[in-house]
Amino acid sequence: MSLPRFHLPASSWTSPQLSLTDDEAAHCGRVMRKQAGDRIEIFDGEGRVSMCEITKVTKSIVESQILSESRVEPFATAIHLFPALIKAEPFEWLLEKAVELGAASVQPVITERTVIHLDAAQAEKKLAKWRRHMIESAKQCHTPFVPKLEAPRTFRSLVSTIEASLKLIPALSEHSRTLKQIVPSSHPASVAVLIGPEGDFTAEEETMAQQAGFVPVTLGPLVLRAETAAISTLAILGHELRS
Repeated sequence: MSLPRFHLPASSWTSPQLSLTDDEAAHCGRVMRKQAGDRIEIFDGEGRVSMCEITKVTKSIVESQILSESRVEPFATAIHLFPALIKAEPFEWLLEKAVELGAASVQPVITERTVIHLDAAQAEKKLAKWRRHMIESAKQCHTPFVPKLEAPRTFRSLVSTIEASLKLIPALSEHSRTLKQIVPSSHPASVAVLIGPEGDFTAEEETMAQQAGFVPVTLGPLVLRAETAAISTLAILGHELRS
């Protein structure tokens, strides 16, 4: 039976003693009712996982001693997801599945057809909520990695700055090819994937993406929702590049 897992950022790692605070301490002590002598796992979201024994529990902190530690190397191919910002519930589902499917990073994109618009204060609050949601997803599926989450940026300011060995944009275009046709036999070091909003990218945005080196790909004959397209692409790339 697996041990309950809690997150501690790498910047707060103080081997051989680890201390959980804030939400993680509350979850461990008040929700899970863990006590001194209980064993838990603590991970940093960057591949490091420690089995620990709790030494002290208070209302605000859970202290523990590392018993053993392991480190998981990241995937040879880093997949960076650039999904258009969509409505709250499907976007949070997208983030959850991006964690499960091993995305290296997620960068929300504001496009011409994006219906969600956030000011600076709203964006900051959303980022904190999204990061928390991603950490919870990682804890539940016991992955050692939490994708890096970037602040939303506009399509126009972002598209020409994206760097990757392979750049893909799922599109219903007569020029689209399948992922199997495009992914090289020698696996690329990194892949960037642009995902459109409800209503897809505009023709001008698709042109800009292709000028920036993005290759149009097809996910099949059916029209997919934005969040489904993102997860389908991650799943197919994971199978092609990591199996």
